[in-house]
Amino acid sequence: MRKFDRDKADEISKRMREKFERMMEEFNNRPIYEELSAEILSATPDDKLEQTVIDYVGTKIIGYRDELAIVSNMSPGLQMVYSTRRLENEVRNGGFNQFFFNSSGQFTEMALKSFRLLGASEYVIILEKAIAIHFQETDDNPLLKELYARGTIESFFATYELSSLDKCDDEFFALGNQLREMRIKYIRSHAQEFISN
Repeated sequence: MRKFDRDKADEISKRMREKFERMMEEFNNRPIYEELSAEILSATPDDKLEQTVIDYVGTKIIGYRDELAIVSNMSPGLQMVYSTRRLENEVRNGGFNQFFFNSSGQFTEMALKSFRLLGASEYVIILEKAIAIHFQETDDNPLLKELYARGTIESFFATYELSSLDKCDDEFFALGNQLREMRIKYIRSHAQEFISN
């Protein structure tokens, strides 16, 4: 059995902390474009491309009350990146239950349409299943419907006891990180949908 080396563990911890701090500094100081051009898109590396598009969309959203209306008036490509990233972030953080509970749920139809645009048929099937489960459960269970309507942190946690959406979470996670590559490929091959007019 290996002996625990406190100094080595401290050194590894220090390096990880420094790496994290560099990443956060880079993220906080990233360029955010109010307009996108072919030059900006082509100069942006793949690992920064989605965030560049998300940041651009974010510059157009003044108040989150109008978020859906604003994004709905954007190109199919911008709608696709924004809605599928919103869905993916929520599902990876707290599952489909969190996606439907939070304001991100307003992007359900747009995300479904966007998965179809990407040709992401496995994601279409999972989202359709999640939608069916969500509506069936809220129709059949007045308490669950009420908890969603309350919108409090307490009601949010209580919804997990009454929902079976975790089945869809498992299927979503089993697909890995395909969505990122699909979105990047789409942006690269449909740049005109992302360029400001």
